[in-house]
Amino acid sequence: MALALLLVAACQNKGPTPKEGAAADGHAPKVGTTETGGAHPGAGTQDPHAGMAPPQAPGATHGRPDASGMIDVGAIAFKVPAKWEAQPPKSSMRAAQVGAPGSAGPAELIVFFFGPQGAGSAQDNIDRWIGQFTNPDGSPVTDAKRTSSKISGLEVTQVEVAGQFASGMGAPGQPQTAQAGQRLIAAIVSTGGGPYYFKFLGPSATVTENAAAFDELLASIVASP
Repeated sequence: MALALLLVAACQNKGPTPKEGAAADGHAPKVGTTETGGAHPGAGTQDPHAGMAPPQAPGATHGRPDASGMIDVGAIAFKVPAKWEAQPPKSSMRAAQVGAPGSAGPAELIVFFFGPQGAGSAQDNIDRWIGQFTNPDGSPVTDAKRTSSKISGLEVTQVEVAGQFASGMGAPGQPQTAQAGQRLIAAIVSTGGGPYYFKFLGPSATVTENAAAFDELLASIVASP
């Protein structure tokens, strides 16, 4: 009888079973994303944010423009250019998403925010972005344009690069086909709450046609109230 009672007590003290969806060690399983692979790290670069929940910038309106066409992404806000269209972000890694029409097909502006730590230095990101482009013969692009300026008192680092584009986000083990005739104009806006990454990518002709509008968008950046 005593032996039977001891066996029952032992079964009752095994401890809680793991919750549904949790790993065997009791910790929730990490869920990675390839979104940052195209946003910052280039092909063959480890994603520094894999397994992390995307931070939400305080005050962000998740890409929705207000009555005046301004989109608040947290520490800053910017105005959507005429003829451009604010779109619902395709993933939670995107703070805002805007489409731009053009003669060669639509281009897309994506704004990313990864919290105070960002995704490495401005130079690291620019080098990764340039590395996603090659010349038609497959050689590295060497004529990318880099500039720096201040907008509303904020440091802005900008780069423009064109050629064959491959984001490095293909399926594992599958070679990714580069898209010919692409152009990227990107800007890193440094704020006290962390850097914001503006990437305007699409057919070269479309991005060129909308370059002035992209400059106007950057010039409209103000600190959020």
